[in-house]
Formats: sequence, structure tokens, C-alpha cells
Amino acid sequence: QIINNWRSAHSFPLNTFQVTLRRKGREIDPNCLVAQRLKRLSSITQKLIRFPTMNLSQMQDIEGCRAIVQNARLVRKFSDLYEKSDLKHRLDHVDDYIDLPRDSGYRGIHRIHRYYSDKNDSHNGLKIEMQLRSQIQHVWATAVETVGTFVRQALKSSQGEKEWLRFFALVGSAIAIREKTPLVPNTPGEERLLLKELRDYSKNLDVV
Repeated sequence: QIINNWRSAHSFPLNTFQVTLRRKGREIDPNCLVAQRLKRLSSITQKLIRFPTMNLSQMQDIEGCRAIVQNARLVRKFSDLYEKSDLKHRLDHVDDYIDLPRDSGYRGIHRIHRYYSDKNDSHNGLKIEMQLRSQIQHVWATAVETVGTFVRQALKSSQGEKEWLRFFALVGSAIAIREKTPLVPNTPGEERLLLKELRDYSKNLDVV
């Protein structure tokens, strides 16, 4: 009941951010896709279990919105547009997973803002996360969730068979090469070796 009340409190700020994200997205890419979502109750519960010292109020992705643009260059341009805007909502922090990819292979830029209104302060201070991704970065993230569902493993949370986790880290680097951005940590720096290992995992896991 407490979690559901906390989720509901974020609905109004989330919609405010989503409207702005959609408007700015059209400036960057006419084909920009924007979506919003409430974090599922089961996902919140699992995250609190995984991080025992975390309070519910510290969780920055209770509610979030996402924009998907054509390529990594536009993702960066999109984030810069927010930096230069006169947005009244305070920036909490930015997680740049393009310049600093996660070990899992995840890439994108997350901007976490705290809602602010000078007319009604009832929602002030609530965190809203905006995820900015390129189309192929989004395809990677969707594939991780899809495979995780089929093999019944929490691959999205970097939990599961090492072979699958390694495969997606390698794919993350292969995509980074295409986008001319930094590689995923602990993956081969030489493209030939990266692709060889990726083919081996693809064959052994029967990925196709």
C-alpha cells in the first residue's frame, strides 16, 4: 500500500516531464519515440531486496519517461538541449552510459530531475528519470528483457547465466563500434577478436 501510494504521487510530475520530452524530442528528431511508465510493483520489491540499505524515497526510477532517437549523436544533442534550457525542475544528476557504458553492455543517457512548481508545491522534490537512447541502444535493451523472459532469468538486473550476460556485453561493444563510442568494459578492444568471441557465443547459445 505504501509503495502504491508513492508510485501514484509521481503520476502528475511524470506527465509534466513527458509532455516536455515529447516537445523537445520533435526538435531533435521528427521521428522521436516517447513513452512513459510506472515501475512495476514486483520490480520495486526486487530492487529493495537487492539493495537492502536503499529507502523507497531514494529510488530514482519509480516513474520515468524515455525518448528514442535515430542515433547516438542525436542522443547527445538531446541531452545538451536540456543542459541549455531554462527548465525550472532541478537537475539531480546525469548518468552517461554512452561515454561510460555499464559492464552489462547497457548504453544510453539518464537524466534525473526533481520536480518543482512555484504554484503548487505538493509534488516538489519528487524524482523523475528521463532515459535517452538511440534506436539500436533501445533494441539492445529490449532484447535483454525479451531473452530474460524466455530463459526466466533477471538478465536486465545482471543476474543469470554468465554466458548470456557475456553475450549481451559483447553485443553492446559491437554496437558501440558501429556508433563510434567507447566500448563496454572488459570486452576485446580489437574488433576482430570481439566479433570472433561474439560469433562463438551466438553459436553456443543458439541465439538466432
